[in-house]
Amino acid sequence: MNKLDEIRNDVSIRGKSLLVTVADIIESITKQNLAFASDFAGFAVAQVRLPTQADDLADYRDRSKAAYSKFGGKLKGHGKNLIAVLREVPGQVKDALSEDAPVAKPKAAKPKAAKPKAAKPKAAKKKVARKKAARKVAAKKAPAKKAA
Repeated sequence: MNKLDEIRNDVSIRGKSLLVTVADIIESITKQNLAFASDFAGFAVAQVRLPTQADDLADYRDRSKAAYSKFGGKLKGHGKNLIAVLREVPGQVKDALSEDAPVAKPKAAKPKAAKPKAAKPKAAKKKVARKKAARKVAAKKAPAKKAA
């Protein structure tokens, strides 16, 4: 193996390791964002329902204040979690690009359930045959055009 091949192999290994690291980082950030979106949706729905649940204006104000405080706490927690994830990024990238870094392997994807394939083609053929038959019947029922 010549020097150029060694360099290409080294870059390929580091590139793969970096791509796996970047994918893991994106996954972590996305999960944080989805958790926030879920809490925000729950808060929004609770706010929409609040007027129907409160007995009077004072009860509405108290319930609303409690809901905002609870959501604010959750928002603060999500912010801290996201900052923690982002603070780890430089170290993860540096580790992925280091010369003695092991080749990172992507997380194993969950296997998908096998889908039955034999039933679909027959059903599709029957559907096409029914459409053709319907067109023939429609053509027979249509009145013939008279030439002027």
